Amino acid sequence: MEDAKWYFTHETEEDRLWYRIFFAMCRKFGVSWSKASEEQKAFIEEITRINYEREMAKRNMTAKPVRGFFDAEVSACPTP
Repeated sequence: MEDAKWYFTHETEEDRLWYRIFFAMCRKFGVSWSKASEEQKAFIEEITRINYEREMAKRNMTAKPVRGFFDAEVSACPTP
């Protein structure tokens, strides 16, 4: 039973935040992950990453740079 409990309770707050944003983006853009094309999946993953990084920067009160949408490197810093 302890193994089952761990499976359902081991997520961190950061994990839960990422999944909340992920599912919100799927709903917002009408994407069903199991039926999504590779392009749709890439879009949802990227928009989730950006929103997650912004939310983490807000929560931590840091001005950590956030890599732009599909950019290879940081293109902007969030404003505190």
